[in-house]
Amino acid sequence: MTRRAALQSIAGLAAAGAGLLSSHAADGPATFSRSINPRWYGFNLMEYFSTDPDWMKHFPYKNDGIFQENDFKWIRDWGFNFVRLPMDYRFWTDPNNLMKIDERAVEPIDRAIRLGEKYGVHVNVSLHRAPGFCILDGGDHKAWGIRITTEKTNLYTDTSAQDAFAYQWSYFAERYKGISSQKVSFNLVNEPIDMVNGKPAPDGEARYVRVARAAIDAIRAKDRNRLIVTDGYPGASSPIPGLYDTGIMQSRHDYSPIELTHYRCAWARPKSMTWPLPTWPLKDASGKVICDKEILAKEVSPWRDLARHGVPIHFGETGCNRYTPPKVYYAWLNDMLDVINSLNSGWALWNFRGVAGPLDPDRPGTEYKNWYGHKLDFNMLRIIQSKLRI
Repeated sequence: MTRRAALQSIAGLAAAGAGLLSSHAADGPATFSRSINPRWYGFNLMEYFSTDPDWMKHFPYKNDGIFQENDFKWIRDWGFNFVRLPMDYRFWTDPNNLMKIDERAVEPIDRAIRLGEKYGVHVNVSLHRAPGFCILDGGDHKAWGIRITTEKTNLYTDTSAQDAFAYQWSYFAERYKGISSQKVSFNLVNEPIDMVNGKPAPDGEARYVRVARAAIDAIRAKDRNRLIVTDGYPGASSPIPGLYDTGIMQSRHDYSPIELTHYRCAWARPKSMTWPLPTWPLKDASGKVICDKEILAKEVSPWRDLARHGVPIHFGETGCNRYTPPKVYYAWLNDMLDVINSLNSGWALWNFRGVAGPLDPDRPGTEYKNWYGHKLDFNMLRIIQSKLRI
């Protein structure tokens, strides 16, 4: 497939999307133009994802922080405008002194922001691993077959971790002060949840709110206009009323139903290796529908209410593991993005290259086109382009 042919198809889809947007605007109440939510549509990029190298078996990245310029270029060329950088603070932080940051190790983030500016792509700076917390630390690492260096402190209870967390964001706020929030935003911590003895802490959300407020204050002390994002609680699932008054954006991650999105995803759900092959709509052994588009819409309905509080929203992650069959993934993705769009919200796939993305997903049964030596899932690309509301 030639680049010209692909871009011509993309241009046609963009024109169709523009027409769809105009028709919505003419319809009245639920118009995209009146939404307070940013029209961000894109992908997660993985180059600073984790200092634990075993993750490279699952996600195609080099673990060096060198974000690829072609990623930004192709994302722009295909009509998208957003990247989220889920990162591990340990790449640039002294493990023996969490208040000491290596300037040289932060330069790859600077470069990613410059690439975003060059190609008109918004860059969301995100701590996937923060001092004292990472959602991955609570899993069964032996069952996953992944060696993970877990945090020695607890973000929700240890003052030292909380101070280091606030300092990380104060540092970034100072470093990127003066760059418009139209170009750069801060995502405090990926999928916060306070676990005690393997169970969610009863007062975990209140603890997180205190931690988040301290980080928000630290950012605003350096740059009062920076756009800040919090994932929902727990695990980016539900809105956080305790942060409504801060006015920061709230983000949901949508992997529902888990039996479809995480099918044969051993590193997240060891038992998923024995789950039945998923369908969409998802059905149980008797043929009864247990999840469909209507159920997805009910699950996300609490997020519709945030506009009433003046709180913008975004869906920072969604997608399916590579073993979900292509036709099932396409059907689910089509419905899921319709549901998200019904909230006037933008979205980002996990990720761009590999697993859930359009490039090199290594999904059995997928028909690929050649894209500069990469395997392009063009059927998937057409679906996600058709959902753009930019």
